Amino acid sequence: MDLILNLIPESKMDYKCYDELKKILFSNEKYRSIIEEGFLCEKITAFSDEIWEKIRKLNVRGIDNFEDVFLYGFNIGSCTSICEQLSYSFNHCFICGGRLPLLEGTKNSPDGSHTWISYNEKIIDTTLMLIIDEKFSEKIGYIEENRYNPNMNPFYRAAKEWANDPEFKKK
Repeated sequence: MDLILNLIPESKMDYKCYDELKKILFSNEKYRSIIEEGFLCEKITAFSDEIWEKIRKLNVRGIDNFEDVFLYGFNIGSCTSICEQLSYSFNHCFICGGRLPLLEGTKNSPDGSHTWISYNEKIIDTTLMLIIDEKFSEKIGYIEENRYNPNMNPFYRAAKEWANDPEFKKK
């Protein structure tokens, strides 16, 4: 089974956002087998067309298209800001921070520090570009140190409203 073809849409194979996932799948047999196991038992999936549509619809200050962030790989090393931006697309989500040992020693996370979105008992990881069942995430090694409900913050709610307003979308 070619795991990469199952986790990366053919139309996005050249998107640099997948560089970290590709590196792990090609060079780390331990995590490749865990990710493959998760995929086979449907505990790990690729970003769905629905998530890509959410990405395309979001307004982002300073750029024309949020999808470009992923096309050019600017998501790598920017997990906190990218998670916050993508979280505007979801109701009742949490922004979680902690560590992910498989990222330890990487250029952007020497100590494994990491941020992700928790939504409907799933992890949305904007660095690995995967959706992972929270129960299975322990097998990968996610260590959650904090969980933040951004909707409690009025500034977040205002930014979320703006990010989702189609009237502000650049044409």
